[in-house]
Amino acid sequence: MPKKSSSIGDYLSLAIKLILILSILNAIYSQFWHIMSTNIFLLILMFVPQIFKKYKLKIPREFEWLLLVFVILTFFLGEIGGKIIPIFFGIATGMIGFMILLILYSSNQIKKNYFLIILFSFNFSVAIGFLIELAKFYLKLILGHELHTGIYAFTMMNMTYVIIGAAIASVFGYIYMKRKVKVFNRIVDKFKRTNPKLFTKTDSPEEILEIIKKGENAKTEFKSTLRVNLHTNELDRRLEYSVLKTLTALLNSNGGTLLIGVANNGKIIGIERDRFENNDRFNLHLMNLIKAKIGKKYLSFISFEQVLIEGKTVLKIDCRRSNEQVFLRPTPQDEEFYIRAGPSTIRISGSELIGYVGDRFRKEG
Repeated sequence: MPKKSSSIGDYLSLAIKLILILSILNAIYSQFWHIMSTNIFLLILMFVPQIFKKYKLKIPREFEWLLLVFVILTFFLGEIGGKIIPIFFGIATGMIGFMILLILYSSNQIKKNYFLIILFSFNFSVAIGFLIELAKFYLKLILGHELHTGIYAFTMMNMTYVIIGAAIASVFGYIYMKRKVKVFNRIVDKFKRTNPKLFTKTDSPEEILEIIKKGENAKTEFKSTLRVNLHTNELDRRLEYSVLKTLTALLNSNGGTLLIGVANNGKIIGIERDRFENNDRFNLHLMNLIKAKIGKKYLSFISFEQVLIEGKTVLKIDCRRSNEQVFLRPTPQDEEFYIRAGPSTIRISGSELIGYVGDRFRKEG
């Protein structure tokens, strides 16, 4: 099945590239320069995974389908695309700028700064838009097209629409970092899950050490291991169950952070003690547990980051506050509901559960 899925993805990517080339040729013939320049940019983006092979960059399938629909529409937009295309271009390049900053932040190469995120994504989009306009100008010179004063006005309008798109993308990025709108989170989280290696922290322990220094509380908990009992040095499924309870409780409460590989007293243990083949296998095993026992739809509320501290790896799991009640299912027939109460995870049921759900979720709906 994975091979079949991979081949479908390859055919889809090839189809998009061919359609982009046809659209570019058609745009040149019809002198729709805004469509041509945008599609050239998109074509370059489609080859990014091949250009940066060592990073194993992947474009999520949903993005490719969305791109395919857009490219097909450009055949029919014609002059109507004079406004739509540059706005879309501004949004797309602005989001790329945002992704660049997100990767740098996730790898601890920069600190989170909302103003910097907005400014960079906006300026990145405007700069790319200007380079495209410059390229269009010289292309017209090379092709021998007549240059008249109206081109200046057309270029300024084009850049105005790009700026509008860049502003929209900047707002998207800001809202994502503030974590207020679920749909934006899903888009970015999809990209992060498709390219986990880009978002893995490996050399900056300061943030984790600061969390450990503050200790466990309503939004923070430590777990020494995921599945190995350090007293018996044997696999203990009860430890997995304990981790899942904590994640469920954080989702049902106000969100928070779970550190695996850290003892209750703050000592760094490292997830290597769980004896997985590698850290990627560790992540995969935990994600499969979450899918099976909590539900795969809640993965969009959870992000994973591996941090190397003194030669030991700590897994930092950030959970966002869920907008609906989340149940842990230890068996297909059983459902358990957990919340955070101070530094503890507690199970509630019956009238207490009904009251909590009514107060916590229905008011938000």
